[in-house]
Amino acid sequence: MKYVIIGAGPAGLHAAATLHRVDSGGDVTLLSGEATPPYAKMVLPYLLAGLMEEKNLYLPVPDGVNFRTGCKVTRINTQQRTIATGNGETLEYDRLLIATGGVPERPVIRGSDYPFVLTIRDLPDVQRIQQLLKRKKKKNHAVIAGAGPVSMETGDALHRLGMKITLIVTSNRVFSTMLDVPGAAVVEDHLRKQEVDILKDEDIVRIGSHGKVTLKSGATLDSNLVVFGKGVNPCVALLADSGIAVRRGIAVNEHMETNIPGIFAAGDAVETKDLVAGDQRVNALWPAAVEQGKIAALNMAGIAANYDGSLSRNILRVFGISIFVAGQGRTDGPEVKVSSGAGLYHKIVMDKGVLKGFIFIGEIRHEGLYKDLLQRQTGVGPFADALLRGSFTYGRFQRQAMRI
Repeated sequence: MKYVIIGAGPAGLHAAATLHRVDSGGDVTLLSGEATPPYAKMVLPYLLAGLMEEKNLYLPVPDGVNFRTGCKVTRINTQQRTIATGNGETLEYDRLLIATGGVPERPVIRGSDYPFVLTIRDLPDVQRIQQLLKRKKKKNHAVIAGAGPVSMETGDALHRLGMKITLIVTSNRVFSTMLDVPGAAVVEDHLRKQEVDILKDEDIVRIGSHGKVTLKSGATLDSNLVVFGKGVNPCVALLADSGIAVRRGIAVNEHMETNIPGIFAAGDAVETKDLVAGDQRVNALWPAAVEQGKIAALNMAGIAANYDGSLSRNILRVFGISIFVAGQGRTDGPEVKVSSGAGLYHKIVMDKGVLKGFIFIGEIRHEGLYKDLLQRQTGVGPFADALLRGSFTYGRFQRQAMRI
């Protein structure tokens, strides 16, 4: 059996390892469009900040796998069961996994092609920033478009390097896809205390050759570096004319198989059932990609396995403040509990006592338990106040469950 995997991120790597384990006689080929060994993209901000060495970024290639770099797939022929690469090569497959991840949004505006204007997604992006900063005698000002996780983690890394940070936010608050208005206000107040400027309801419309950034309001900013971190979309350009169904992301069933038999997909390019919302969504998360890759591999090898779905969540610490959100935390209604204070915001959302989402800003404890309660759609009404305080523990949950 010829297995081909496109993409060497967490989904592709764990799929390759699983295939080698369950079908030792199979031929597993793992293709990466990049020139380097596989690496953990989630820790790129730490590399940029100088908190880790590049050698510690790389991930091991599974044993028994034919790993090939510089193989960017440009086309999939589902009729002939072949794929074409950018270097003119054609590869055959019996089972195919698409694990291409995501690509950052980069608006087409005047000046967006200058060498000091970058996105942050891959190792070469970080390397280019590092090279740029080495050449600059003064590392004084980075303008960052966006205020989501990628933008914030990049801004935090550059702030650690001594740069002044200005966030350009299209919406009315930071982390608009994660936080409600009161929660965002707590984060914004903290950022301002770190001397981070936040310009809301703004957009970059033009960038000058010497770093002058013009905003839609007409205001201008002088910068050494401009970073666009406004979002990531599923990488699906290679699927054009393939017949593989794409909605928000690549559509798959519970076996991670696409509408084309023998072709599977996993990771950040895929939409799956959201366990809280109940609809199909792209939840681009490392743990979800790992699980999806394993499930896809088992089914590729003829071992039936189902993927139940994913849970929208994010946990990060930026500029010295911790944020943990999951599910429908931005929702308001009668079954919402909130606790707030200086640098602190806790919120849990319930529906008929069942946990539907939460926002925790500031002190964070028992993250695994809170995620499990949400993923299992657990009724939490009797201990909602303890949950809100962050003092609810596994032991208390087990005692409560025994009384029910």
